[in-house]
Amino acid sequence: MNAELPDLERTVDEGLLIALSAVRMAVKNDIIVGALREHFDYDSGRYADNARSELHRLARQNEEYARRVSRMGRDLAAMKWRLSFTDDQRHDLKQFALRFRVHERLTLALDAVADDNDQVARIVSSAQRSASEEVSSAVSSKLIELAVDQREPDYAEHRGERLEAFVLINLAILKGKHDAETGPELNEY
Repeated sequence: MNAELPDLERTVDEGLLIALSAVRMAVKNDIIVGALREHFDYDSGRYADNARSELHRLARQNEEYARRVSRMGRDLAAMKWRLSFTDDQRHDLKQFALRFRVHERLTLALDAVADDNDQVARIVSSAQRSASEEVSSAVSSKLIELAVDQREPDYAEHRGERLEAFVLINLAILKGKHDAETGPELNEY
């Protein structure tokens, strides 16, 4: 088994693309949760900080992976003094060396992206577009699901129930907005 090792540059580039995709997704999810659950206004600076933090976290993770792979390679190399290497073990040593270099380079690349304001802004902008598209799609799907065709035979029969639900939902939304604007006052409603 003398398999050829993958190209270092290509492996690092692919790892970086995967990491950037994960960061974009994390920021997108943060935007959605911030808007829908926390009712935060969109703040590109806040999301840029989150993107940088996630990039640095992934960089530190790759530093740890590099240290672990280096230890594994050293442990395997130490066995050489006790026995001769098989072809598989020689290949494993080369693989450990490659993995170490990949994680080392990926660490540098992730930190470089985190320190580049333009790249971070592109990540946040892309995440914002994705979040907007996802929320828009969800709202559209919900509206389509709630749409009622007047030609349906039981339209008139269930009209009262639908109006009551509509009023209750809108009153709850209005009450929530009122409470948020007026503060935590005693409310008799």
